[in-house]
Amino acid sequence: MAHRSATGQPMRRQPMAGQSMVEYLIVLMLFVLALTAGPHSPLERLFEAFGDRYERFTYAMSMP
Repeated sequence: MAHRSATGQPMRRQPMAGQSMVEYLIVLMLFVLALTAGPHSPLERLFEAFGDRYERFTYAMSMP
């Protein structure tokens, strides 16, 4: 049985749009918060590791 409008015509279903985008944004915000929160956040540790490796690389390249 189809739902009918006030005029008696069958109502069309509106596609659900936008709900999943909001859910993805919430999950993404929680992920970014988890990466950046705290004094020794994983993101800070990653940048420190890149800096350390770059220092070692430039030292090795400067050797005769």
